[in-house]
Amino acid sequence: MKAKLLIVEDEAFIALEIQTRLQRMGYEVCGVVSHGEDAVRQAVDLRPDLVLMDISLKGQMSGVEAAAAIRRTCRIPVVYLTSHADGDTLERAKSTDPYGYLLKPFQEKDLRIGIELALHKHALQRQAEESEEKFRLVTESIDDVFWLSTADLKELIYVSPAYEKIWGRRREELHDAPLSFLEGVHPEDRSAVRSLLDHPPLESLQLEYRIVRPDGSISWVRDRRFPVSDPQGRPYRLAGVVTDITEQKDAQLQLLILNRKLQQQATHDSLTGLPNRRLLIDRLEQALARARRNNGRLAMLFIDLDGFKAVNDRLGHTAGDEVLEIIGRRLSHLLRSADTAARLGGDEFGLVLSKIKDKQDASLVAQKVLEAIASPFIIRDERCYIGASIGISLYPEHGLSADDLISRADTAMYKVKHSGKGTFAFYLE
Repeated sequence: MKAKLLIVEDEAFIALEIQTRLQRMGYEVCGVVSHGEDAVRQAVDLRPDLVLMDISLKGQMSGVEAAAAIRRTCRIPVVYLTSHADGDTLERAKSTDPYGYLLKPFQEKDLRIGIELALHKHALQRQAEESEEKFRLVTESIDDVFWLSTADLKELIYVSPAYEKIWGRRREELHDAPLSFLEGVHPEDRSAVRSLLDHPPLESLQLEYRIVRPDGSISWVRDRRFPVSDPQGRPYRLAGVVTDITEQKDAQLQLLILNRKLQQQATHDSLTGLPNRRLLIDRLEQALARARRNNGRLAMLFIDLDGFKAVNDRLGHTAGDEVLEIIGRRLSHLLRSADTAARLGGDEFGLVLSKIKDKQDASLVAQKVLEAIASPFIIRDERCYIGASIGISLYPEHGLSADDLISRADTAMYKVKHSGKGTFAFYLE
């Protein structure tokens, strides 16, 4: 079944371009709107699987406000589309728990990845929420352990049969020695449970810990206990409910792992493992902020490979991918920890050099990059050679923003391409 997507974009040309791309990729575009109020109404009426929301919208309702309303009324996932946004807007956007951000302009591959990851994350969260509901029902059923004791825990009055299932031990043992359940508590959690027992509660308390069954298997439980008072308000009984939450813990762990993978995929190139264009821009903007504060300098290097297409055509895309992976490693080994190497797409790479002293520092790195790339590649027992053309822009000489520095480094690189390749050049106004 095709995923249904709602586009919220106030620039008609951009909206049409996104719609065309989505339909070409096989998605169903169920609506295209330009105002936040319309987005909320369409989300309610059409029930899309995902909303692509421009953060900055014309009209009374912003994209962030519309996303919050959609989340509140429909619980439909939202991926933000943005070309730039101030810090306050981004903080407000984060509060709506978006399922991702797509930086305009974006490539079709980035658009597909962003959508698929958001849909996958939403599906897992729905599964986790359903698990939470199941566990709520479980706590009201006989699958939980119900127990009742004297206030000092010296006498066990009742324990339900579920104890034997969760602990793997006989209930009779508890009647003989009420605290013998501690023998089944994981050694690393036992002191926390003992501390709870040393001070019988005057109000409800809750603790999560692990149980180790006689067969060695481990499960997680949530132990809730509360006092039962006599007519004079004095505690004279202690009651408790113990629930097996192993699946819930597993779901939370899976979601945590997925979030980490999503973060990695959203900011890094899947082939080389290097930061992608989006993360490079973020790192460059951070480096610029530091440079402005400290009256420092930095350099942006735009690298385009020479002869890569010939290797790709002769040995195949798999070999080409291997070359790109090797180049990624070579570039990483050249840089300081404060610098950033990124794959910008295709056979283009970028370097951000922070805290350089002068133009010569950037020249030295550029020369090292040329030498590293020029070293032969052994692919399928064949020795291959490629080169590189590098354009360099400097802050503050060639630009004050990330966009300016990247654009001017790109311009300088193309001049190298047109004048013979295999070297580097600085941007000339």
